[in-house]
Amino acid sequence: MIASLFAILLLQAAPATAAPVCTATVAPPAGLEAWSVAPGMTGDVIAPGKNIALALQPIDGVTFPLPLARKPAPGTFGGVYHVTIPTAGTYRVVLENSAWIDLVRDGKSLTSVAHMEGAPCSGIRKIVDFALQPGSYVVQLSGAKTAQMRILIATK
Repeated sequence: MIASLFAILLLQAAPATAAPVCTATVAPPAGLEAWSVAPGMTGDVIAPGKNIALALQPIDGVTFPLPLARKPAPGTFGGVYHVTIPTAGTYRVVLENSAWIDLVRDGKSLTSVAHMEGAPCSGIRKIVDFALQPGSYVVQLSGAKTAQMRILIATK
């Protein structure tokens, strides 16, 4: 009986979802191979197919062209970026860390067609798919917990 009680106490004290200990990097999904390339730096333009490192700003200092779909928590980070899509298709917005993504065109926020988490140990935290037409888009990132963020926008 004491052993059973001790086992129950140990289970309750253990974390419910421990982060995986990564001994090797997992390859990104097909179509996202550029994620494995060292990221380039950018100002406010994201080139499709390129793994980019972004420097985000404290959320209170960011002016978003379109009101955010979700109010970010105080003390988080965000930024406004631009991307030009050359051909119609489904594009994946891939992030290293968690953040809210608003993709804006013609003053309207677009609805995603799918979203998922990256595989453990891949370096990918979030993948959000959008059906896009050729043209210019605004990428609004908000609610990030870190001031650095890798991003990749690639065709599916």
